Amino acid sequence: MEQNFEQDWLLALEQRFGVQGKIAQVALDGRPRMLVYYFEDFPATGMLTAVTAGLSNATHPSWVNGKPELSFTLHTRDAGWGSAAAYIAQSFFNDSAFHYQASFKLDQPMSKDSAMNACFVYRPQYMNDEQVKFELPDRTIFLAGLFPMYDEEVPLYETKGLMDFWNTPGFDPYNPRRASIATKD
Repeated sequence: MEQNFEQDWLLALEQRFGVQGKIAQVALDGRPRMLVYYFEDFPATGMLTAVTAGLSNATHPSWVNGKPELSFTLHTRDAGWGSAAAYIAQSFFNDSAFHYQASFKLDQPMSKDSAMNACFVYRPQYMNDEQVKFELPDRTIFLAGLFPMYDEEVPLYETKGLMDFWNTPGFDPYNPRRASIATKD
């Protein structure tokens, strides 16, 4: 059943995105199985979209209408972002609802091309509210976007809230090498 889900999810993403995905597995001892699907040059040339496959095997009481899978979409070629998404999914499996505005912080940078070690959850901006919903044979999935930020930006994010943080001058949701906006206001 797990393998059918993984194939169904990849096919659904490829059909929605119009791009063929590449598959990688992130294996951590004692953690749930997690795959990452990478879509190069999507949604635009020079961008990489990485999507988890496995978080929707978890259970959470607030998941009534569907379950999430996580994604990063950034101007990068660094597959470390997909590994970071999988690590977050594995680390909070069955414990977090991954609702919009939730934030997560790691002890180290999420990739080699950036010092960012935190992120927040929101709708992928290249998709509308209907496009993030995927009906698979055995489950409904809502694709949730992860947007990276620096450690020192977390208090600013928590104080301002998602939309004010998003609209802060200098914030670029797709640039993992942008300057920190923590000192701007």
